[in-house]
Amino acid sequence: MDLTVYGLRPLKPIILNGEKLKAFPLKSGTRQGCPLSPLLFNIVLETLARAIRQTKEIKGIKIGKEELKLSLFADDMILYLADPKGSTKKLLELINEFSKVAGYKINTHKSKAFLYISDKSSEMEMRTTTPFTISSKKIKYLGINLTKEVKDLYNENYRTLKREIEEDLRRWKNIPCSWIGRTNIIKMAILPKVLYRFNAMPIKIPTAFLVEIEKAIMKFIWKNKRPRIAKTMLSRKCESGGIAIPDFKLYYRAIVTKTAWYWYQNRRVDQWYRIEDTETNPQNYNYLIFDKGAKSMQWRKDSIFNKWCWENWKSICNKMKLNPFLSPCTKVNSKWIKELDIKSETRRLIEEKVGYDLHTVGSGSKFLNRTPIAQKLITRINKWDLLKLKSFFSAKETIREVNREPTPWEQIFTPHTSDRALISRVYKELKKLDNKRTNNPINKWAKDLNRHFSEEDIQSINKYMKKCSPSLAVREMQIKTTLRYHLTPVRLAAIMKSNNNKCWRGCGEKGTLVHCWWDCKLVQPIWKAVWRFLGKLGMEPPFDPAIPLLGLFPKDLKRACYRDTATSMFIAAQFTIARLWNQPRCPSIDEWIKKCGIYTQWSITLH
Repeated sequence: MDLTVYGLRPLKPIILNGEKLKAFPLKSGTRQGCPLSPLLFNIVLETLARAIRQTKEIKGIKIGKEELKLSLFADDMILYLADPKGSTKKLLELINEFSKVAGYKINTHKSKAFLYISDKSSEMEMRTTTPFTISSKKIKYLGINLTKEVKDLYNENYRTLKREIEEDLRRWKNIPCSWIGRTNIIKMAILPKVLYRFNAMPIKIPTAFLVEIEKAIMKFIWKNKRPRIAKTMLSRKCESGGIAIPDFKLYYRAIVTKTAWYWYQNRRVDQWYRIEDTETNPQNYNYLIFDKGAKSMQWRKDSIFNKWCWENWKSICNKMKLNPFLSPCTKVNSKWIKELDIKSETRRLIEEKVGYDLHTVGSGSKFLNRTPIAQKLITRINKWDLLKLKSFFSAKETIREVNREPTPWEQIFTPHTSDRALISRVYKELKKLDNKRTNNPINKWAKDLNRHFSEEDIQSINKYMKKCSPSLAVREMQIKTTLRYHLTPVRLAAIMKSNNNKCWRGCGEKGTLVHCWWDCKLVQPIWKAVWRFLGKLGMEPPFDPAIPLLGLFPKDLKRACYRDTATSMFIAAQFTIARLWNQPRCPSIDEWIKKCGIYTQWSITLH
């Protein structure tokens, strides 16, 4: 290692291709965009944060037994000071001392102070002595506007969000993007922005806000035209025949309700949990979920987050016809058991040897009878405690609620030790609950084709719709066909209340969807040409419209090479027919052959 020092400036050369280059001065810092930068910064800043927490002269806001002084995220810091005059002076002295060692300095022009003082003379004094810019009504932290009045939170955060989304959609409305591409824009650009706001500010918001957001999004997806496919159908997950368009109402409800998971876990390691626990005094959050403590719950009027979470939790349980107070997931360390006045040693013994919830303990004839270890435990429990427990676990309500298997909704909150993908888990369960009845397009295809699709067939059709090709344009064509996107003379006649439902190609037949795609005598030549080509390649599938239109291949034609070849031909035929969909002309076989070449080339390139 060659290190040269001239004066106090170390120089270091590097060797490139065996040649020693000119030495350059070594400096502190990292390159622009280096992922190491925020990690190093956090390590250094944590030293300052600890010093602030340990300095008694810097007084934070006290809530119950907890004192809150600061919040940190990357290079953003927010401090909460109860004595602004004295605390600010000591804070600046501490930061100046720290900057001499670490080189950390405050940009006073960018830093803001948000005063919450009722005394005007004290406020004027702070304005003259504090070197920061003073904000009187709101302050922005991590993209969220924190207002002086609680009633202004909605206007400053959600109304601005609505304007941002509308402005984004207005700028993007004319981009040359496919229908599926527009859906992906919503998922990648709009959804994260909305979810962040929901997470940071889970207050009660008007239903009209969510309705207006979804209307604007649907207009963007459909280019201000009338939707051809029901939103309920599109919002289904891909495995169920949809394209997973996000449902913002359900995402909002999932985010509001997810706090219940932290209550059940009794995560006292989180400072926000310890601070907010005073809201339910003398109750605890630990006794709100699947517990008796929730029955006598009374919230403070200024509880803007937790009361709303509890109301949503209770409403969801009622919709699912679940008892929110007693369930298989009710903990052994619950108010139900504590009010029996049994010894704490008995509770701990049951938790260690049997389990943490009432389902593992068992009720009725299953009480402490599920495992050999549980059976042996009976002799070790105090006899008076055993009598009390038997009485509780023999009650009709307990047997009814505890002996059943936990539902998927209850399992979300109980066995998981991590909150990873918590919002997604809650959202999926709410999606099942909100599964409105809609006309399934695959069932309609089955009716039109006069046949029955098994569960395996339906899964195969849905899988083919999403994975028929790596090309988005090809997949979009198949999605449109499967979901019955295209308008037909019969459908338009019903919409326009007209009697003219004949095929647009002039064949004189009734223009149903199956007719326009398959039965029309002007379309049949293309499909016969497709089958002739397949025959020359050694493939002889039955002449069945479900194969090219829905991808329902026979079992003997499921080899990957055959399927890929056939798929390119089928999709090319669909494009050729759809291009002249409502014109009195016959699709050309030559045009289909050209399309085959294009889509085959796309597939090869993308693979």
